[in-house]
Amino acid sequence: MNIEGVSHSNIRTLNRTGSVKDSVPTIHAYAIQSYQELGPVDGVDATGTYDTFGKVSPTAATFSVAPPNGYEIYMPVRAGYSSNNLAIAITDPSAEPFSSGKTKSEVVDAARKAIDSKLARLNESEQPFRPKTNEGVDWYTVFGDLDRRALSAIRTDESGFFLSVEKEIARTIMTQQQSLAMGMYHGPKRLAGTYADMEDLDPSNHMAVGKAGALWLDRVSQEEKTTSSDWMEQRAAAQYLYENAARQTGASPEDLSSGFGFVDMLLQAYSELEQLGDGYELNYLPAYQKAWQMFVDQVPTEQTASTTLFF
Repeated sequence: MNIEGVSHSNIRTLNRTGSVKDSVPTIHAYAIQSYQELGPVDGVDATGTYDTFGKVSPTAATFSVAPPNGYEIYMPVRAGYSSNNLAIAITDPSAEPFSSGKTKSEVVDAARKAIDSKLARLNESEQPFRPKTNEGVDWYTVFGDLDRRALSAIRTDESGFFLSVEKEIARTIMTQQQSLAMGMYHGPKRLAGTYADMEDLDPSNHMAVGKAGALWLDRVSQEEKTTSSDWMEQRAAAQYLYENAARQTGASPEDLSSGFGFVDMLLQAYSELEQLGDGYELNYLPAYQKAWQMFVDQVPTEQTASTTLFF
């Protein structure tokens, strides 16, 4: 089995059916695909937090804007807007300029208001929000206030508070953050040449890439670690990539254990499938099934309560 982790254009990992899944390479492509599949997002105007007069409630000014770290150029926005809070996660995934001091329910509420407020602002301008904007400029503009924890709250939301397309956009930005943090370019094609000057990681060095990914994923919020199946898969894939590359070079791999039993069990499943060879499917292995059961069992109760508005 070959788990590539993050490549130049996508992230590949094993999904629950044992097949390899590819994320859409850019946020622009994700927007196009989502809108082609779902049609016009009329629900944007009917989703969110509104006052008694049917207008979008203003976003509470209870968050800050992170200082620039150089990566915001890969998340282009309209003039007068910022993507600093998205970019800060690339160098510090634990940073919480938007969600600090908030419970998860409060993060969900604040994220909904922030998105609605930006959509309303764009729609009132001379250039309304465009779902298929070049390089995803309008998506970064609308999501630009959110930090990694807020994106994860959107991605793992089961309350129906966010549209499916919004959840996929959040996931795509999170994929981009991880990709850039692991030394793999993910952004506007016109800026690809500038990225090499910012990173010391060699994309062909799977040991370095895998280790960087594992350590970076260890720094995200505890909520993401315990509610996001994407995190579980990516954390296991990154460690497996590192350990496998180390063994191929004859090196003794460092202990990069995550501290989560479900990640260890998923790694065991990867190793067992590698040893079994062709003719076996990952999802039939007991270790794989147990990994997912362990993950589901530890998900906070409120995360699975889809009948309530908040977690």
